Amino acid sequence: MQGYKSFFVSLALLLFCGTQAAWGQVMDLGTLPGGTWAMMRDINDFGVAVGHGDNLDGNLRPIGVPLRGTQAFQWFDLGTLGGETNECCLVMCMEVANSRLIVGHAAIAEGYIHAFAWTKLSGMVDLGTLDGHQYSLAFGVNKSGTLIVGWSGVTWYGPDTLPVVWTPDGSGKTWKIHKLDMGGFELLTYWYAATANDPGQIVGYAWDDSAQNDLAFVWNRVPGKNEWKIMRLPVSAELPNAQPWDINQAGEIVGWVADPDWNGLPALWKPVAPAGSAWELTVLPTLSGLPQGWNPALGINDAGDIVGVSNDADWNWLAARWTTKDPNFVQVLGFPGDWSRAFKVNNNGIAVGSYGIGDNPEQAVAIKFR
Repeated sequence: MQGYKSFFVSLALLLFCGTQAAWGQVMDLGTLPGGTWAMMRDINDFGVAVGHGDNLDGNLRPIGVPLRGTQAFQWFDLGTLGGETNECCLVMCMEVANSRLIVGHAAIAEGYIHAFAWTKLSGMVDLGTLDGHQYSLAFGVNKSGTLIVGWSGVTWYGPDTLPVVWTPDGSGKTWKIHKLDMGGFELLTYWYAATANDPGQIVGYAWDDSAQNDLAFVWNRVPGKNEWKIMRLPVSAELPNAQPWDINQAGEIVGWVADPDWNGLPALWKPVAPAGSAWELTVLPTLSGLPQGWNPALGINDAGDIVGVSNDADWNWLAARWTTKDPNFVQVLGFPGDWSRAFKVNNNGIAVGSYGIGDNPEQAVAIKFR
């Protein structure tokens, strides 16, 4: 089950005044210079894409690349927290805010993995862990760069990971960690807070070794406080497992739901009541037209564009897109390669992810589809 499991105004203006991507344009980003593989995990509304890949020495690095402006397609390396590793998934940029705050996780000198926040001025800042913990991972940040979410644990993905949020202190230079509410679900031992929106809603999921299902949650912020209240997202009897992966400013959530055999289908939860009190589940179509394989919806923008991965009729994993405006629509996104995946999409209709050809290493890619 575990396997399922400020940029500144000047830069913003520079990017807006720079070269614009044409509709339908595929941007083959390749890798960090000297590296062999890379993937993009997120892109902000100013065209800064972030992800991870290897460098000339074979070490994993958190990396980014602007897709617009005078520095378009010039990769940058965020550095480290004092440690190096070439083990996949231990070093990653996960999301980038419109302030160009980048969050992710990296190795520290002692060998543990810690969440980080990065800006051009501050460099990489260790976000730390809950007391008594050695590991933390940052998975998401809201657009304004004021909420970072993830987990903290005693061991790496052990049965003691807790959902957390980091908020900035008054100086804007350090962050305070808060454990999220788990009221009513304390027996679940693996927690994953995935991302947040500017209204302060957080999405994530949880499971444990004895549970039959992954449970999907949203945390609603208590007005005026650094407190959040947990609420379970609805599923169906036929599709009891769920993982939400992204939320837009309107509170629309995407992810996947799965049957007891772990066939995963793309999912959309739309708010149907005010103040984050209720959501309605819609199961989206797959490229194959069948309820089989792995078909997660991974990103949604404020216009209702959705991107992710879906199996086609030949069981190929392909980057796909959906829309909140038509629950019956699904389309291959248009990345190159034999297989591909799209992780996020910004408000300008640019999606990012990766692709592969045969046994060759995966390469970073972006496409503007509207």
